[in-house]
Amino acid sequence: MMKKIKNKKYTKTIMFFIYESIYLLFIDLFNQYLLVKSINTSDYFISNLLILNVIWILIYLIIIYMLKPKLRKMVSLIINTIILIISLANYFMYSYFQSVFSWKDLFLSGDGLSFINSIFKFINLKLILFTLTSIDMIVLIFKTKTKKIYKLKSIQSIIIIVMIIILFTSRKVYIESHFNNTTDGWDSSEVINNYSNYYQNWIEPTELMRLCGTYEYLIKDFYNSFLKKDNAIEAKKNAQNYIKNNYNKETNEYTNLFKDKNLIFIMMESMDNWMVNEEVTPTMYEMMNHGFNFNNHYSPAYVTGETANTEFIANTGMYPSVNKLSPNYAYVDNTYPYSIANLFKKEGYIVNSFHRTNGFIYNRSAMHISLGYEKYHSYVDMGIAEENLDLDSYIINNGYNKIVNKNNKFMSFVITYSPHSPYTYEKIECQTNLSEIKKIYPDLDNEELLCAYSAARETDNMFKLLLEKLKEDNLLEDTIIVAFSDHPNNLVILDDETEKLNKTKFFIYNSSMDSNQIETITSSINILPTVINLFGIDNEYLYTGYDALSINEEYVIFRDYTYYDGTDVKNINKYLQDKLEYSQDILTTDYYGK
Repeated sequence: MMKKIKNKKYTKTIMFFIYESIYLLFIDLFNQYLLVKSINTSDYFISNLLILNVIWILIYLIIIYMLKPKLRKMVSLIINTIILIISLANYFMYSYFQSVFSWKDLFLSGDGLSFINSIFKFINLKLILFTLTSIDMIVLIFKTKTKKIYKLKSIQSIIIIVMIIILFTSRKVYIESHFNNTTDGWDSSEVINNYSNYYQNWIEPTELMRLCGTYEYLIKDFYNSFLKKDNAIEAKKNAQNYIKNNYNKETNEYTNLFKDKNLIFIMMESMDNWMVNEEVTPTMYEMMNHGFNFNNHYSPAYVTGETANTEFIANTGMYPSVNKLSPNYAYVDNTYPYSIANLFKKEGYIVNSFHRTNGFIYNRSAMHISLGYEKYHSYVDMGIAEENLDLDSYIINNGYNKIVNKNNKFMSFVITYSPHSPYTYEKIECQTNLSEIKKIYPDLDNEELLCAYSAARETDNMFKLLLEKLKEDNLLEDTIIVAFSDHPNNLVILDDETEKLNKTKFFIYNSSMDSNQIETITSSINILPTVINLFGIDNEYLYTGYDALSINEEYVIFRDYTYYDGTDVKNINKYLQDKLEYSQDILTTDYYGK
């Protein structure tokens, strides 16, 4: 074989593999530079990622080595193009969300298309040069002639099998020695800096890409996203033990406060703290002074798709699995007797959900039925014309008679849209309220800020119209409005610590109540247990969050296994770790299902 390789007619074939290797390393170098913004040569070439990259590149080269020339070039073209596309996705996702691509994101591509118009602002000379260089290298590799150099029935097959075994064994040994050090326990001050924390729990894609390199990350992430199976028997046993040791039915002075009243449950798209004030959103400002206003509320993300993330948590009172698909896809077939819709339905309420998009986005048409809603109402069901889709006020203009049931108790889940980025003068939600915002901020000339404020005003218009109609129908006093943000603004990020912690809005409006400003630390996980206690809904389920009006503990858990106690961000402890695992066990086993 070596004599053949040395023959000049195999020179181009050898160059094909050299070019391919250079291209793959070049791609990883770009992804690493994206994450750290600078590459320290010594650190880069000695770190974990180079070793794992070399192992996977060698395995890949062996595989295409065995292929026939035409198939080898075609496979190379497809793989190289896919990796380039993923790298470009990494660039825009990191610029926009400070995260990188995960295979789980493929299920959210429909919603992701709404951000297309925003990515052009991130294009620069470096990106253009990288893209053009990559394309040139792909073309060069494809045009390089290769010859058939592998025969199935030969000593080569034995050599290749041995090489693959050695490479996979080397990878396993390396990972065991470098990414399997969790013996310090979750109370260790070093746990957040421990590589094993990220790798073993497969959390934080940006950290994983930085630690493992592009190819270990993509392959392992694919396995975790689609192929990895959980130990259902052990998980169910753990859930049973957790419930047995932690269930404690509690009441407080607010139990039954809203008994038998109607509920309109509203998730506000991208409603950031700085967007809400007395001038821009006067209705919301007034509503936050009648009922309960939670001043220290946070909307942390645990899975890709922050909107679906908060939507699921608020509806179920459970954390989604941080290293799995969005629950709207992973657990759409689960049984949710503990969801807010099913609890209210059991009490005789008419329960429905409403949003401007079709049911394909975030798989809502199927997921909302699983959660217990009788129907997911899109813009078609509400009779909203396409030109008014982005205006939240039309949810009330056109959908009010479906949201509000005048003859029965009702619980309606409404998802707003207007503050969704991007924020440009061309968008109707910006144009509709822009003149009013310019009167409030006559010296402001920033397009994104002006349009973000204008979009927030449009959501406020929805609340204003809703209150007016409820009052006309003599339903205002008998209807409670619970409103919360899905996540902070994703584009116009103000540089302060609360933005990094995902601080947002959460308030419960009752027209007949005085102002109750609550300083307890809360997050999305606290919404459901708080609401069902206020409505006096009897249930026997153990939620992972606490009632925000029972002040016995305060924390916000983040996806990187840290938590915020109102003062500092700390390493997660076993008590909070058990809560995350309990939620995961409930979901992965479909605990209340068959």
